[in-house]
Amino acid sequence: MKRILTIILLMFSVFLLSQESATVKRDRAIVRNGPGSFFQILAELEKGTSFAILERDNGWLQIQKNELEGYVSRKVTIPREISVDVFSRMGVQKTDLRVSQHGMSAGVKGFAQNFTKKFDGSSIFLTIYTTQKFDTGAYKNFRKETYQNFNRNANYKKYVIPVSEVKDYFTFPEEGMGIGIASRIASLGIYGNLALTEYVNQVGNIVVEATNVYDINFKFFILDIDEVNGYSCPGGIVFITLGMLRMIRTEAELACILAHEIAHVAQHHGMLEMEERKHHIMADNAFVEMEEEMDSIGMKQDEEFLSVEAEMEELCFSIYETIVNGRLQSYEKEADELAVIYASRAGYNSRHMLNLLQRLKHSSSKTNNEHYTQEQIEERIERISENLSLLPLSSDLFDHKDRWNRRSGF
Repeated sequence: MKRILTIILLMFSVFLLSQESATVKRDRAIVRNGPGSFFQILAELEKGTSFAILERDNGWLQIQKNELEGYVSRKVTIPREISVDVFSRMGVQKTDLRVSQHGMSAGVKGFAQNFTKKFDGSSIFLTIYTTQKFDTGAYKNFRKETYQNFNRNANYKKYVIPVSEVKDYFTFPEEGMGIGIASRIASLGIYGNLALTEYVNQVGNIVVEATNVYDINFKFFILDIDEVNGYSCPGGIVFITLGMLRMIRTEAELACILAHEIAHVAQHHGMLEMEERKHHIMADNAFVEMEEEMDSIGMKQDEEFLSVEAEMEELCFSIYETIVNGRLQSYEKEADELAVIYASRAGYNSRHMLNLLQRLKHSSSKTNNEHYTQEQIEERIERISENLSLLPLSSDLFDHKDRWNRRSGF
C-alpha cells in the first residue's frame, strides 16, 4: 500500500513539475469563463501574477490560479511597449472590473458619459450598449453549425495575417471615446429586431475569433436607415445599416462587410490622427467633468490634464467626421486587404465580397460614404480581385446562403 501511495505522489509531483506556467506581463489580465471576448469576466490578475496553463485554445489560455480557473488572452504573457501619451497613461490606472456585469470599468463609463455629452449623442445608447446580452450558449451552437465537417484550426494556418505595428489594445479613455462617437451614430436610429441583431453579432464574432483582435469585445448594431453603409468606432463597436443588409444575399457577404469594419478597429483607423498629435493632447477641461469618476478609481489629476480642451474636442470631432463620411483611401485599402483574409480565415468564401460590390455598383442605393460611390466601388473591385488572387482560396470555404435566407428575413 505504501509503495502505491509513493508512486501516486511521485506521479503527481511529476505532473506539477511538467505543467506549463506563465506570468502576466501586462498591466492587467482579464480572466473570463470561456475562450472569447464576449464571455463573462471572472476576475482580473495583476502584472507579475503567475498561473498554470491547463490548455491552449488558439489565442486563449485556459489557466488556473489557486481556486480560480478560466481563460485569458495569450497576449497578457507578452510585454507591451509603454506609451507616453496621456490617454495611455490614463489607461494603466487600476480599475474595478466588478462594477458591472458587462465588465465596463468606472473609467470607461466616465469617459463614455462625457464624450456622449460632447458629441450630443443618444443618451440611451450607453444603456443599450451595456445591457446588450450575448447568449454564449446560442453562439456555441451557431459555431458548431458553422464549422460542421470543417477544420477551423487548419484553416487559420492557411491564411496569414500581416504583421502590424499598431498596438493591440485600447485604453479605457479610447474605449470611452468610441462609445461617445457610437452614441452620435446611434442617434440615427437603432433597428429593434433583436433576432436579426443577434444573428449579425454571431457572424461578427465568428470573424473576430479569426483575427488578431480576438480578445477585444466587439458589439454589432443595426442602424434603421436605408443608406448603404457600415461604421466602426474605437474599442470595437460596429454598425451596419439596414440598407446594406437588404443588399446582401449570403452570410459570406455579411461576414466580408463586417470583416472590413473589424479591420478598421484592428488597425486603429480613426485613432491614428490622435496618435500623430498625441504630444499635443493633454486633455484638460474635457475631463474635468469626470473628476468624480477619476477620483473614485484613484486617478490623480495634474497640470497636464488642465491645458488644451479646445484642441481635444476639435480632434475628437474630426475623428467622428472621418468615421461617418469615409476614411482615408489608404485606410480603406488596408481594411479591404484584411477583410478578405479575416473572412477566409473564418471559413467564409471571401469571393462573395466581389459579388456584393458588383451588386452595389449596379444599384441605385444611396450612401454618404465616398467609398461606396460608383467610382470608388469600381476601384475596390479591382483591388480586392488582386488581393484574392494572392490567397490560396480552397473549394471548402462556405457561404451559408441557406442560413442567411432563413435568419435574415430578406
